[in-house]
Amino acid sequence: MNPFRRPTLALALMAASLLMVSTACKREDPQIKELTQKAAEADKTSQQLNQAGAEEQKKLAQAGVNDIKPNTETLQLTDEQKKALEERIKNEKNSSYQALLQEVLDKDKEIKELNSKLAKLKADLPKPDVARPNDSHYGMAMRFLKKKGVPEAEAKKLVSRVAIMDKLAPGFEVYHFYANGTYGTWVSQGKAKISPNDLMRQEREKIEGERDEAVAQNEKLQEEVTDLESQKQKIQEEITNLQTERSNLIEERTKLQLDNAGQLAKLNSLHYVVGKRDTLKADGIIEIPIFAKDRAGKNWRDEVFTHSLDLRSGKTITIKAADLGLKRIGKVNVVPGSYLKDEHYKLTISEDKQTATVELITVSRFKNDKVVFAVTE
Repeated sequence: MNPFRRPTLALALMAASLLMVSTACKREDPQIKELTQKAAEADKTSQQLNQAGAEEQKKLAQAGVNDIKPNTETLQLTDEQKKALEERIKNEKNSSYQALLQEVLDKDKEIKELNSKLAKLKADLPKPDVARPNDSHYGMAMRFLKKKGVPEAEAKKLVSRVAIMDKLAPGFEVYHFYANGTYGTWVSQGKAKISPNDLMRQEREKIEGERDEAVAQNEKLQEEVTDLESQKQKIQEEITNLQTERSNLIEERTKLQLDNAGQLAKLNSLHYVVGKRDTLKADGIIEIPIFAKDRAGKNWRDEVFTHSLDLRSGKTITIKAADLGLKRIGKVNVVPGSYLKDEHYKLTISEDKQTATVELITVSRFKNDKVVFAVTE
């Protein structure tokens, strides 16, 4: 039986023998046509042989003959087995049993004739390729043509013009014919447990079943989608409201965080101002008594202390002469005078007198406090 790729063609094949042949002029090559017909006849004969063998086995079982096993390849009885059955028929008094045994012998004769016919047909045919697991009809055809020396591009054209099975079962016999630039092929059941047509039918039913299941599933999903769309609309409205609330909360939280961060930074920072001593005095930020330490002046206000040092991450202040318009740093007074050098802070003036470094020792004492660093040359 010659299986075609499409289901409609496969159904046509079941009704009539069609050739798998490729030709440029769409005419069948006589040689390939003859070989294909013989392959089809051989396939049909092989299936008849298998059916006859199964019937023979069934009749042997019905007769209770368990000691006679036909040849597994030819399905025929040996001469000794036939003589044994003939002897039983002669000695058997039960006419029904005699008739059953005779049917076995008649069936064996039919099997012998079919074997003979099959052998003659196969003698005229090339040796078929036997399909192995994962073999494809297309791949087997391409390998055959390449061995014949056909260029790959031409081989693809030839194979594209014949009906190729989508799937092969292990044991299928694939015949290849090539003559006068024409390629033909035929797939027979061989030793497989299923025929090509039955395999195609199963595959078609599988595809149709999957399609029907997919359609039913799609209808069910469409109903679910409709319900979900309604739920989605309600949820989106809720989400919009929640997003508005969230935005408001985030805005409030950000404001609070900024306020909190500012307050924390203020509470954990030293607020200071650095300047020339005489300028600071002139601005009223400090006072310079004759017999006492420098102290806060009348203009000692929060807005004057524009510099801050976050004591959580630092404890050092660097003063540069150049930043104050001074040639050198001779002395640095720390106001208020309650901060004691080498107890609350450490003051270091570089050898070149260009920088002075104030390192806080008692850091906690300086938290959220105001300090003036009055510099003189």
